[in-house]
Amino acid sequence: MSLWQILVSYSLLVAASLSLLTYWITKKFVLKKMKRTIMKAEHNYQQQIATLQMQLSGKVNVLESMVEKLRLSNQELNRLNEIRSKFMSIVAHDLRQPLSSIQGFTSVLMMDNPQGGGNNDQIALNNILKATDNMNMLMADLMDISMIESGRFKMDVQPFNFNALLSDVITLQTVNAQKKGIFLRKCEYPAEVTVVADRFRISQVLSNLIGNAIKFSPQGGSIEARFYVLDGQLTFKVSDNGPGLLHSEKEKIFQKFHQSDNDRTLKKQGWGLGLSIAQEIINAHGGQIGVESAGLGQGSVFWFCIPQNPAVPASAGGGSEPARKEQTVRV
Repeated sequence: MSLWQILVSYSLLVAASLSLLTYWITKKFVLKKMKRTIMKAEHNYQQQIATLQMQLSGKVNVLESMVEKLRLSNQELNRLNEIRSKFMSIVAHDLRQPLSSIQGFTSVLMMDNPQGGGNNDQIALNNILKATDNMNMLMADLMDISMIESGRFKMDVQPFNFNALLSDVITLQTVNAQKKGIFLRKCEYPAEVTVVADRFRISQVLSNLIGNAIKFSPQGGSIEARFYVLDGQLTFKVSDNGPGLLHSEKEKIFQKFHQSDNDRTLKKQGWGLGLSIAQEIINAHGGQIGVESAGLGQGSVFWFCIPQNPAVPASAGGGSEPARKEQTVRV
């Protein structure tokens, strides 16, 4: 063996020895240190998990306690709401009978016109009749709200002539409009329109919207009532030049017991239930109701739309809105 081969063999032996030494040192010290570091990190991680689990358990207990309190509160609210609904129903029902008696006796006295009775007597009797009429309307609203909240608000859906119904409502509202010199523009639809709905309830909505327009319009103001049919949907609109509405009022105005403060000169009347009941009626017919106003002093446009025939899809109505002629009536 030559000297060169001996040196190469020796170099390989030394390299192998150094590799083994390096492996042993790494395993003995570095890997052991890394293992300790990993174990320490794992221990810290487990401690953090345990702490978080304890905190989560505490929060879950608090949440469960809050849920239980909320459940009990909801039960109490439901109980109180049921009591309130029953109370309103009982009050409305029990008060209507004595009010009817007062109304009947007052009518008899007015027709009787006893000898010696003067104008003051007739004025007093007339005021009693007006007051009982208002009270009867308030009781009717309470009865409706009671039925709505108890789920007993049913619709008697039958086909009827909407043109004739609107004419009847306008005729009944003429007296109130006359007292304020309101200019009422009634836009006639050229064709007879049959609607499948609850005639009485739809007349209730029409009376509420037109009556509100008369009540809020200024002396000598103007009101326009119109309807049209488009794509199987009947839309009714009544516009006035009353105090108008702020944008923030548009949603609130249909809430129960809400009364707008926009016109402070107008004495508050009623419960603020009329529009809420109207909304329930229109919703029950699968329709929509709303109001548009450019702002205070700009008047309002109240509207609703219902399917002309709920059994027929809206698209089945087809066709564009036909030409309409307007009939202007001074009341």
